[in-house]
Amino acid sequence: MEWEKILRDAVKENSIKELYLRKVPSLKTCEDWNKVVEVGMVDHKTKYAYYKGGLVKYGERLFFVTQERLDAVSPFRKWDFKSKIKVTDPELTAGEKK
Repeated sequence: MEWEKILRDAVKENSIKELYLRKVPSLKTCEDWNKVVEVGMVDHKTKYAYYKGGLVKYGERLFFVTQERLDAVSPFRKWDFKSKIKVTDPELTAGEKK
């Protein structure tokens, strides 16, 4: 799928576009949590959602893991997020139209 190719390289220089962040699938379960590689932490509020958690790579794909899920898995796996991901190009709100 086209989005899978785009999202694979969506994080550049510790930043991701808001449009891409909204398309990143959520990782809820996997075969082996030890094969999940940390990319960075996200703490970003959009008009309709609040992204608080981490971006991870599982296999070749990029996923978002909520803070609640990170906390739930942490007794079984140590998380080591070294960077914070900055979200760029947020959507304009209704009052900020060009």
